[in-house]
Amino acid sequence: MSTLIRTWKTIPIPPGAVIGDDKTVTWIVGGKKKRIGKLSKTGRVSVQSGTWTAQFTDETGKVRRVSTKTTNRSIAERILAQHEKEVDRVRLGIVTREELEKVRIRQTPLHELLEQFRTKMMAGGNTAVYINSTFQKISSLFQDCNIDSLMKIRRESIERWVADEIKRQVRSARTINSYIAAVKTFVLYLSDTGVFVSNPLKSIRKLNEEIDRRRIRRAMTKEEIDRLLKAAAEEHVLVYRLLLGTGLRSTELSLVTPSQFDFEHCRMRIEATRTKNKRADILPVRADLIQALRTRIEANRIMPHERIFCHDQSQIRKAFYLDLQSAGIERRDSQGRCIDVHSMRKTFGTMLATAGVPLTTVQRLMRHSTPQLTAKLYIDVDPMNMKCALDLFGNPVYWI
Repeated sequence: MSTLIRTWKTIPIPPGAVIGDDKTVTWIVGGKKKRIGKLSKTGRVSVQSGTWTAQFTDETGKVRRVSTKTTNRSIAERILAQHEKEVDRVRLGIVTREELEKVRIRQTPLHELLEQFRTKMMAGGNTAVYINSTFQKISSLFQDCNIDSLMKIRRESIERWVADEIKRQVRSARTINSYIAAVKTFVLYLSDTGVFVSNPLKSIRKLNEEIDRRRIRRAMTKEEIDRLLKAAAEEHVLVYRLLLGTGLRSTELSLVTPSQFDFEHCRMRIEATRTKNKRADILPVRADLIQALRTRIEANRIMPHERIFCHDQSQIRKAFYLDLQSAGIERRDSQGRCIDVHSMRKTFGTMLATAGVPLTTVQRLMRHSTPQLTAKLYIDVDPMNMKCALDLFGNPVYWI
Protein backbone atom coordinates (compact mmCIF):
# COMPACT_ATOMS: atom_id res chain seq x y z
CA MET A 1 0.00 0.00 0.00
CA SER A 2 1.29 3.45 -0.91
CA THR A 3 1.65 5.96 1.91
CA LEU A 4 3.70 8.81 3.27
CA ILE A 5 5.83 8.18 6.33
CA ARG A 6 8.42 9.98 8.41
CA THR A 7 11.57 7.97 8.93
CA TRP A 8 13.75 7.94 12.03
CA LYS A 9 17.42 8.77 12.27
CA THR A 10 20.00 9.14 15.04
CA ILE A 11 22.05 12.27 15.71
CA PRO A 12 24.65 13.26 18.33
CA ILE A 13 23.21 14.74 21.53
CA PRO A 14 22.63 18.44 20.69
CA PRO A 15 24.37 21.11 22.81
CA GLY A 16 22.18 22.23 25.71
CA ALA A 17 19.87 19.21 25.44
CA VAL A 18 17.99 18.07 28.54
CA ILE A 19 17.67 14.32 29.14
CA GLY A 20 14.66 13.23 31.17
CA ASP A 21 14.25 10.20 33.44
CA ASP A 22 12.38 8.38 30.67
CA LYS A 23 15.34 9.03 28.30
CA THR A 24 13.42 11.72 26.47
CA VAL A 25 15.80 14.31 25.03
CA THR A 26 14.59 17.90 24.62
CA TRP A 27 16.43 20.80 22.98
CA ILE A 28 15.80 24.09 21.21
CA VAL A 29 16.60 24.63 17.52
CA GLY A 30 17.23 28.14 16.16
CA GLY A 31 16.39 29.71 19.51
CA LYS A 32 12.66 29.01 19.09
CA LYS A 33 11.63 25.56 17.86
CA LYS A 34 11.45 22.79 20.44
CA ARG A 35 12.63 19.33 19.35
CA ILE A 36 12.08 16.03 21.18
CA GLY A 37 13.88 12.72 20.71
CA LYS A 38 14.73 9.50 22.47
CA LEU A 39 18.14 8.53 23.84
CA SER A 40 19.29 5.38 22.04
CA LYS A 41 21.40 2.54 23.40
CA THR A 42 24.42 3.88 21.49
CA GLY A 43 24.30 7.23 23.29
CA ARG A 44 22.82 9.11 20.31
CA VAL A 45 19.41 10.73 19.95
CA SER A 46 16.73 9.07 17.83
CA VAL A 47 14.59 11.70 16.08
CA GLN A 48 11.92 11.70 13.43
CA SER A 49 12.88 13.18 10.07
CA GLY A 50 11.24 16.47 9.13
CA THR A 51 10.81 15.49 5.48
CA TRP A 52 8.26 13.02 4.12
CA THR A 53 9.23 9.68 2.59
CA ALA A 54 7.13 8.06 -0.12
CA GLN A 55 6.55 4.35 0.54
CA PHE A 56 5.11 2.27 -2.31
CA THR A 57 5.27 -1.17 -3.92
CA ASP A 58 7.13 -1.28 -7.23
CA GLU A 59 6.44 -3.44 -10.29
CA THR A 60 8.39 -6.40 -8.80
CA GLY A 61 6.36 -6.42 -5.57
CA LYS A 62 9.19 -4.88 -3.57
CA VAL A 63 8.39 -2.15 -1.04
CA ARG A 64 10.42 0.92 -1.83
CA ARG A 65 11.05 4.07 0.16
CA VAL A 66 12.09 7.29 -1.61
CA SER A 67 12.62 10.62 0.12
CA THR A 68 10.42 13.42 -1.24
CA LYS A 69 12.90 16.00 0.11
CA THR A 70 10.03 18.17 1.31
CA THR A 71 8.24 18.88 4.60
CA ASN A 72 5.07 19.96 2.77
CA ARG A 73 2.57 17.10 2.84
CA SER A 74 0.57 18.14 -0.23
CA ILE A 75 3.75 18.36 -2.34
CA ALA A 76 4.88 14.99 -0.96
CA GLU A 77 1.48 13.48 -1.95
CA ARG A 78 1.96 14.63 -5.53
CA ILE A 79 5.44 13.08 -5.60
CA LEU A 80 4.01 9.80 -4.25
CA ALA A 81 1.33 9.84 -6.95
CA GLN A 82 4.03 10.33 -9.58
CA HIS A 83 5.89 7.23 -8.31
CA GLU A 84 2.63 5.23 -8.50
CA LYS A 85 2.11 6.31 -12.12
CA GLU A 86 5.67 5.27 -12.97
CA VAL A 87 5.05 1.81 -11.48
CA ASP A 88 1.89 1.44 -13.61
CA ARG A 89 3.79 2.47 -16.78
CA VAL A 90 6.55 -0.07 -16.10
CA ARG A 91 3.98 -2.83 -15.45
CA LEU A 92 2.27 -2.06 -18.77
CA GLY A 93 5.60 -2.20 -20.61
CA ILE A 94 5.41 1.44 -21.72
CA VAL A 95 8.80 2.21 -20.22
CA THR A 96 11.54 0.34 -18.34
CA ARG A 97 12.80 1.13 -14.86
CA GLU A 98 16.26 1.84 -16.31
CA GLU A 99 14.83 4.46 -18.67
CA LEU A 100 12.97 6.13 -15.82
CA GLU A 101 16.15 6.29 -13.73
CA LYS A 102 18.03 7.94 -16.61
CA VAL A 103 15.27 10.52 -16.97
CA ARG A 104 15.41 11.20 -13.23
CA ILE A 105 19.18 11.67 -13.37
CA ARG A 106 18.85 14.11 -16.27
CA GLN A 107 16.43 16.16 -14.18
CA THR A 108 18.96 16.45 -11.36
CA PRO A 109 20.19 20.06 -10.91
CA LEU A 110 23.68 20.77 -12.27
CA HIS A 111 25.11 21.68 -8.86
CA GLU A 112 24.01 18.31 -7.42
CA LEU A 113 25.67 16.45 -10.31
CA LEU A 114 28.86 18.42 -9.67
CA GLU A 115 28.80 17.39 -6.01
CA GLN A 116 28.31 13.75 -7.05
CA PHE A 117 31.31 14.15 -9.37
CA ARG A 118 33.33 15.59 -6.49
CA THR A 119 32.46 12.55 -4.38
CA LYS A 120 33.58 10.25 -7.21
CA MET A 121 36.91 12.08 -7.49
CA MET A 122 37.47 11.82 -3.74
CA ALA A 123 36.65 8.11 -3.82
CA GLY A 124 39.13 7.75 -6.68
CA GLY A 125 41.99 8.89 -4.45
CA ASN A 126 42.53 12.31 -6.05
CA THR A 127 44.20 14.91 -3.85
CA ALA A 128 42.24 17.84 -2.44
CA VAL A 129 44.45 20.27 -4.36
CA TYR A 130 43.69 18.56 -7.68
CA ILE A 131 39.96 18.31 -6.94
CA ASN A 132 39.71 21.98 -5.97
CA SER A 133 41.68 23.05 -9.05
CA THR A 134 39.42 20.95 -11.31
CA PHE A 135 36.24 22.41 -9.83
CA GLN A 136 37.57 25.96 -10.00
CA LYS A 137 38.17 25.54 -13.73
CA ILE A 138 34.78 23.91 -14.35
CA SER A 139 32.95 26.63 -12.40
CA SER A 140 34.87 29.43 -14.12
CA LEU A 141 34.23 28.06 -17.62
CA PHE A 142 30.54 27.38 -16.92
CA GLN A 143 30.13 30.90 -15.58
CA ASP A 144 31.84 32.44 -18.63
CA CYS A 145 29.61 30.36 -20.95
CA ASN A 146 26.45 31.02 -18.91
CA ILE A 147 26.00 27.27 -18.41
CA ASP A 148 23.61 26.70 -15.50
CA SER A 149 21.86 23.50 -16.65
CA LEU A 150 22.66 20.25 -18.43
CA MET A 151 20.86 21.39 -21.57
CA LYS A 152 23.35 24.25 -22.02
CA ILE A 153 26.44 22.00 -22.05
CA ARG A 154 27.09 22.02 -25.79
CA ARG A 155 30.15 21.83 -28.00
CA GLU A 156 29.33 25.18 -29.63
CA SER A 157 29.36 27.02 -26.30
CA ILE A 158 32.76 25.62 -25.32
CA GLU A 159 34.24 26.32 -28.75
CA ARG A 160 33.03 29.94 -28.61
CA TRP A 161 34.72 30.25 -25.20
CA VAL A 162 37.98 28.86 -26.63
CA ALA A 163 37.83 31.27 -29.58
CA ASP A 164 37.23 34.22 -27.24
CA GLU A 165 40.15 33.18 -25.03
CA ILE A 166 42.46 32.98 -28.06
CA LYS A 167 41.42 36.50 -29.10
CA ARG A 168 41.93 37.90 -25.62
CA GLN A 169 45.44 36.36 -25.40
CA VAL A 170 45.27 36.32 -21.60
CA ARG A 171 45.43 32.56 -21.05
CA SER A 172 47.98 30.39 -22.80
CA ALA A 173 47.04 27.40 -24.95
CA ARG A 174 48.21 25.11 -22.16
CA THR A 175 45.96 26.85 -19.61
CA ILE A 176 42.98 26.80 -21.98
CA ASN A 177 43.58 23.07 -22.53
CA SER A 178 43.52 22.46 -18.78
CA TYR A 179 40.07 24.11 -18.54
CA ILE A 180 38.79 22.03 -21.46
CA ALA A 181 40.20 18.86 -19.91
CA ALA A 182 38.49 19.58 -16.58
CA VAL A 183 35.08 20.08 -18.21
CA LYS A 184 35.51 17.06 -20.51
CA THR A 185 36.29 14.88 -17.48
CA PHE A 186 33.04 15.97 -15.85
CA VAL A 187 31.03 15.42 -19.05
CA LEU A 188 32.61 11.99 -19.52
CA TYR A 189 31.41 11.13 -16.02
CA LEU A 190 27.90 12.26 -16.99
CA SER A 191 28.05 10.09 -20.12
CA ASP A 192 29.22 7.04 -18.16
CA THR A 193 26.36 7.43 -15.67
CA GLY A 194 23.75 7.74 -18.43
CA VAL A 195 22.99 11.43 -18.04
CA PHE A 196 24.09 11.98 -21.64
CA VAL A 197 23.30 9.42 -24.31
CA SER A 198 26.46 10.52 -26.12
CA ASN A 199 29.33 12.80 -25.09
CA PRO A 200 28.52 16.29 -26.49
CA LEU A 201 32.16 17.45 -26.09
CA LYS A 202 33.83 14.40 -27.62
CA SER A 203 34.83 16.19 -30.84
CA ILE A 204 36.58 19.10 -29.06
CA ARG A 205 40.34 18.85 -29.58
CA LYS A 206 43.20 20.36 -27.61
CA LEU A 207 45.05 23.43 -28.84
CA ASN A 208 48.64 23.09 -30.03
CA GLU A 209 50.61 24.20 -26.98
CA GLU A 210 53.91 24.37 -28.84
CA ILE A 211 52.86 27.42 -30.88
CA ASP A 212 51.68 29.36 -27.83
CA ARG A 213 54.01 28.69 -24.93
CA ARG A 214 53.89 31.66 -22.57
CA ARG A 215 56.39 30.23 -20.12
CA ILE A 216 59.42 28.33 -21.32
CA ARG A 217 61.17 27.03 -18.24
CA ARG A 218 64.92 26.41 -18.21
CA ALA A 219 67.32 24.52 -15.99
CA MET A 220 69.75 26.36 -13.75
CA THR A 221 73.48 26.28 -14.39
CA LYS A 222 76.00 25.04 -11.81
CA GLU A 223 77.25 28.59 -11.32
CA GLU A 224 73.68 29.82 -10.67
CA ILE A 225 73.08 27.01 -8.18
CA ASP A 226 76.24 27.96 -6.24
CA ARG A 227 75.20 31.61 -6.15
CA LEU A 228 71.66 30.75 -5.04
CA LEU A 229 72.78 28.52 -2.16
CA LYS A 230 75.27 31.15 -0.95
CA ALA A 231 72.72 34.00 -1.08
CA ALA A 232 69.69 32.09 0.24
CA ALA A 233 68.44 32.41 3.79
CA GLU A 234 69.71 29.57 5.98
CA GLU A 235 66.26 27.98 6.43
CA HIS A 236 65.85 27.78 2.63
CA VAL A 237 69.15 26.13 1.75
CA LEU A 238 68.16 22.57 2.70
CA VAL A 239 64.85 22.95 0.84
CA TYR A 240 66.69 23.99 -2.34
CA ARG A 241 69.29 21.23 -1.96
CA LEU A 242 66.53 18.63 -1.67
CA LEU A 243 64.59 19.98 -4.65
CA LEU A 244 67.77 20.01 -6.74
CA GLY A 245 69.01 16.65 -5.48
CA THR A 246 65.81 14.57 -5.50
CA GLY A 247 63.59 16.02 -8.24
CA LEU A 248 60.69 16.27 -5.79
CA ARG A 249 57.99 18.83 -6.51
CA SER A 250 57.77 21.64 -3.97
CA THR A 251 54.31 20.47 -2.86
CA GLU A 252 55.59 16.93 -2.33
CA LEU A 253 58.55 18.17 -0.31
CA SER A 254 56.33 20.34 1.88
CA LEU A 255 54.41 17.22 2.96
CA VAL A 256 57.29 14.82 3.73
CA THR A 257 57.61 13.33 7.21
CA PRO A 258 60.48 11.47 8.91
CA SER A 259 58.54 8.20 8.63
CA GLN A 260 58.98 8.28 4.84
CA PHE A 261 62.78 8.02 5.06
CA ASP A 262 64.96 4.95 5.49
CA PHE A 263 68.02 6.69 6.93
CA GLU A 264 70.10 3.52 7.07
CA HIS A 265 69.72 2.65 3.39
CA CYS A 266 69.38 6.25 2.10
CA ARG A 267 65.91 5.84 0.61
CA MET A 268 62.55 7.55 0.83
CA ARG A 269 59.03 6.30 0.30
CA ILE A 270 56.76 8.43 -1.87
CA GLU A 271 53.12 8.07 -0.82
CA ALA A 272 50.55 7.85 -3.62
CA THR A 273 48.17 10.33 -1.97
CA ARG A 274 50.87 13.03 -1.99
CA THR A 275 52.04 12.76 -5.59
CA LYS A 276 50.83 14.21 -8.87
CA ASN A 277 50.57 10.83 -10.63
CA LYS A 278 48.92 9.11 -7.61
CA ARG A 279 51.58 6.38 -7.54
CA ALA A 280 53.64 5.19 -4.62
CA ASP A 281 57.37 4.78 -5.13
CA ILE A 282 60.69 4.27 -3.39
CA LEU A 283 63.56 6.53 -4.43
CA PRO A 284 67.25 6.75 -3.48
CA VAL A 285 68.48 9.86 -1.67
CA ARG A 286 72.09 11.04 -1.56
CA ALA A 287 73.88 10.33 1.71
CA ASP A 288 74.71 14.01 2.33
CA LEU A 289 71.04 14.95 2.03
CA ILE A 290 69.99 12.11 4.33
CA GLN A 291 72.46 13.34 6.95
CA ALA A 292 71.24 16.94 6.63
CA LEU A 293 67.64 15.76 7.07
CA ARG A 294 68.55 13.67 10.11
CA THR A 295 70.27 16.69 11.69
CA ARG A 296 67.21 18.91 11.12
CA ILE A 297 64.80 16.31 12.48
CA GLU A 298 66.84 15.76 15.64
CA ALA A 299 67.48 19.45 16.21
CA ASN A 300 63.78 20.32 15.93
CA ARG A 301 62.54 17.13 17.63
CA ILE A 302 60.23 16.39 14.74
CA MET A 303 58.00 13.36 15.38
CA PRO A 304 57.78 10.52 12.78
CA HIS A 305 54.47 11.67 11.28
CA GLU A 306 54.99 15.42 11.57
CA ARG A 307 55.94 17.53 8.56
CA ILE A 308 59.66 18.26 8.30
CA PHE A 309 59.15 21.61 6.56
CA CYS A 310 56.48 24.14 7.52
CA HIS A 311 55.88 25.84 4.18
CA ASP A 312 53.36 25.64 1.39
CA GLN A 313 53.80 26.08 -2.34
CA SER A 314 53.16 29.84 -2.37
CA GLN A 315 55.55 30.48 0.52
CA ILE A 316 58.45 28.63 -1.10
CA ARG A 317 57.75 30.39 -4.40
CA LYS A 318 57.96 33.85 -2.81
CA ALA A 319 61.11 32.91 -0.88
CA PHE A 320 62.74 31.51 -4.03
CA TYR A 321 62.16 34.70 -6.03
CA LEU A 322 63.62 36.81 -3.20
CA ASP A 323 66.68 34.55 -3.00
CA LEU A 324 67.14 34.74 -6.78
CA GLN A 325 67.15 38.51 -6.49
CA SER A 326 69.70 38.39 -3.66
CA ALA A 327 71.91 36.12 -5.79
CA GLY A 328 71.67 38.49 -8.75
CA ILE A 329 70.04 35.86 -10.98
CA GLU A 330 67.58 37.13 -13.56
CA ARG A 331 64.28 35.25 -13.65
CA ARG A 332 64.13 35.54 -17.45
CA ASP A 333 67.10 35.23 -19.80
CA SER A 334 67.79 36.85 -23.20
CA GLN A 335 65.92 34.02 -24.96
CA GLY A 336 62.77 34.59 -22.91
CA ARG A 337 63.23 31.42 -20.85
CA CYS A 338 62.38 31.70 -17.16
CA ILE A 339 63.45 30.26 -13.83
CA ASP A 340 60.92 29.33 -11.17
CA VAL A 341 60.70 26.80 -8.34
CA HIS A 342 59.85 24.00 -10.76
CA SER A 343 63.07 24.81 -12.64
CA MET A 344 64.91 22.96 -9.87
CA ARG A 345 63.12 19.76 -10.89
CA LYS A 346 64.12 20.43 -14.50
CA THR A 347 67.68 21.09 -13.30
CA PHE A 348 67.68 17.69 -11.58
CA GLY A 349 66.73 15.95 -14.84
CA THR A 350 69.23 17.97 -16.87
CA MET A 351 72.12 17.24 -14.48
CA LEU A 352 71.37 13.51 -14.65
CA ALA A 353 71.30 13.57 -18.45
CA THR A 354 74.50 15.64 -18.62
CA ALA A 355 76.21 13.10 -16.37
CA GLY A 356 75.38 10.38 -18.91
CA VAL A 357 72.58 8.70 -16.96
CA PRO A 358 70.38 6.66 -19.37
CA LEU A 359 67.08 8.31 -20.24
CA THR A 360 65.00 5.45 -18.83
CA THR A 361 66.79 5.83 -15.49
CA VAL A 362 66.17 9.59 -15.50
CA GLN A 363 62.51 8.86 -16.24
CA ARG A 364 62.35 6.44 -13.30
CA LEU A 365 63.97 8.90 -10.90
CA MET A 366 61.61 11.68 -12.00
CA ARG A 367 58.60 9.35 -11.87
CA HIS A 368 57.35 10.17 -15.35
CA SER A 369 54.95 7.99 -17.32
CA THR A 370 57.14 7.92 -20.46
CA PRO A 371 60.76 8.70 -21.41
CA GLN A 372 59.38 11.05 -24.07
CA LEU A 373 57.88 13.32 -21.43
CA THR A 374 61.20 13.41 -19.58
CA ALA A 375 63.18 14.24 -22.72
CA LYS A 376 60.71 16.81 -24.05
CA LEU A 377 60.01 18.91 -20.98
CA TYR A 378 62.53 18.16 -18.28
CA ILE A 379 65.95 18.03 -19.91
CA ASP A 380 67.78 21.06 -21.31
CA VAL A 381 70.36 20.14 -23.94
CA ASP A 382 73.06 22.72 -24.48
CA PRO A 383 73.91 23.29 -28.17
CA MET A 384 77.62 23.02 -27.29
CA ASN A 385 77.03 19.60 -25.75
CA MET A 386 75.27 18.48 -28.93
CA LYS A 387 78.20 19.73 -31.03
CA CYS A 388 80.67 17.83 -28.84
CA ALA A 389 78.59 14.70 -29.28
CA LEU A 390 78.70 15.07 -33.06
CA ASP A 391 82.44 15.73 -32.98
CA LEU A 392 82.92 12.57 -30.91
CA PHE A 393 80.75 10.58 -33.31
CA GLY A 394 82.83 11.84 -36.26
CA ASN A 395 86.18 11.19 -34.57
CA PRO A 396 87.88 8.07 -36.04
CA VAL A 397 89.10 7.19 -32.54
CA TYR A 398 85.47 6.60 -31.58
CA TRP A 399 85.28 3.65 -33.93
CA ILE A 400 88.41 1.91 -32.70
